Amino acid sequence: MCDMKGDEAARIAVAFARETAKSPTSRLCAACVEVLEVTGAGITVLSGTRPGPVCVSDSNVAGLENLQFNLAQGPCQDAFRAGHPVHVSRWDESAAVRWPPFVDLAHSSGIRAVSAYPLMNEVAGVGVLTLYRATEGVLTDVQLDDVLAVARVLTDTLISLQTDEESGLLVEERITYRAEIYQASGMVAVQSGVTPAEALLLIRAHGFAHGLSAADVATEIVSRRLRLEHDASDGRQ
Repeated sequence: MCDMKGDEAARIAVAFARETAKSPTSRLCAACVEVLEVTGAGITVLSGTRPGPVCVSDSNVAGLENLQFNLAQGPCQDAFRAGHPVHVSRWDESAAVRWPPFVDLAHSSGIRAVSAYPLMNEVAGVGVLTLYRATEGVLTDVQLDDVLAVARVLTDTLISLQTDEESGLLVEERITYRAEIYQASGMVAVQSGVTPAEALLLIRAHGFAHGLSAADVATEIVSRRLRLEHDASDGRQ
């Protein structure tokens, strides 16, 4: 995957964090719909000890994600196995032959096109982001660029969630924890003119210097009680 530009990463981080006020089960997918301007989105984990749909943007997508997971058949499953995106711009005969139950349900749900992106890094794959559209056609060049950035954020997030299993936190709590850190890094990036990666380093450095966790520092930043500058100094308001 290509590296994210700073402004794209900041925009995506803020959009993901904005969803922390919504239902935990739709948080990440709602952010994907907002950032990528699609009809619906679903994220399914296909590795680790707890595979299955992580979130969906609406009930129609829930049915499609569950069907693919239960039948091990569909664009999501093919993308994960092949390790590359699967795009379907319309429901032609070849799609109906490959995934008959999925195509039938998608058509009856008002979905006319699908793009499935494997979520993976250089080591392993973790799951798939599937984007659903109510109109036929392909993703725009802007959407194609953005979805690579989103897939990278989601891959890092899901790997972190799997790593956090030993902490005993509920999925909702782990997503909230990660989303607040993304929000804080996005805020610091915008305020200080640095990349989100550099902003995260500032957050961690401040936490280390003051005996706080990254999550504690993120809470202070999001609540606007703390502002980090590029030189790692801070000022409380």
